Parts: sequence; C-alpha cells; structure tokens
Amino acid sequence: MEKIRRRIVRGVRKNAGFTLIELLVVIIIIAVLAAIAIPVYLGQRQQAQDSVAYSLVRNALTVVQTAFVDTGAYDEITAVMLSNIEVTMTFVESADDLVSTDPPSINGAVVAEATDNEVIFYPESETVFDIASRSESGNWFGIQVDSMNLSETGYVKVKVIDGSADLGW
Repeated sequence: MEKIRRRIVRGVRKNAGFTLIELLVVIIIIAVLAAIAIPVYLGQRQQAQDSVAYSLVRNALTVVQTAFVDTGAYDEITAVMLSNIEVTMTFVESADDLVSTDPPSINGAVVAEATDNEVIFYPESETVFDIASRSESGNWFGIQVDSMNLSETGYVKVKVIDGSADLGW
C-alpha cells in the first residue's frame, strides 16, 4: 500500500509544472495584447496632448477678446495686458505673422509650448489678430481673427505627423 501511495505522489509531482508549449502560448498571447494596447495608448496620449493645446488656444482667444473690449484695437494689446487678464498663461509676442487661412498654415518660427501654458500672439492690425500654440505631440493649433472680414477668420490646425494643415477643428 505504501508503494502505491509513493507512486501516486511521485506521479503527481512529475506533472505539476507547465510544458514549454503552454509557456510559449502564454507569451504569444501577451505579445498580441501588447501589440494591440500600445498603439491605442499612444493615440490616446496624443489626443490628450492636442486637447491641452486646443483648450489653451481657445482660452487665449477669450482673453484676447476681453482685452479687445478694453482697447478697441488688436494692435494696442500687449503681452503684459493679456497676462494681467489671465495669470495662468504665458503670452509670447511675435514679430512675424503667425496664422494664415489661405492656404491654412502656421508659422512655427517662434515656439509656444502648450505644456508650459504658452501662447504666441501677433497683433497684425487694429482688426486682425493671430494666436497659436504647439502641443507636446508637435501639432500646432492657431486662430486668426479678423473682426472686419469674418470670412477671413479661421481656426487652423497643422499636423506635424502627416504634414497636413486644415481649417476648422
């Protein structure tokens, strides 16, 4: 009886581990799941970074419009004035035109990073104003406001990844 018991115990212990094939199947399943999950994660991350820049530019537009009510002309608005209205943003003044609606483009010569709450602005004239910011993913978001010719007002998005630029968000 003791001999039978030892054989049963020894047999159970012999089959207690995983086979190499079972381990390989598990590793393949994990690799497939990772291959699906990583691109999805990176896409969500880029969307979140773009949303930060988008929101920053939209909030900066509100700040600029508030300053415009006080001054009556875009070319009288300064970075100090905008910073006094919204202290959480850093406004960087540009010496060059930033946003073009025809064709849609954003001049990236001077950089304003959305991760640092920076917005670059350019008062073109009394009636035209440009603001823009770049997301951490590298995509630019900008707005050109023309208070006299509303058809020239446009929301421009430039995608660095595929090189496209289009109006509207």
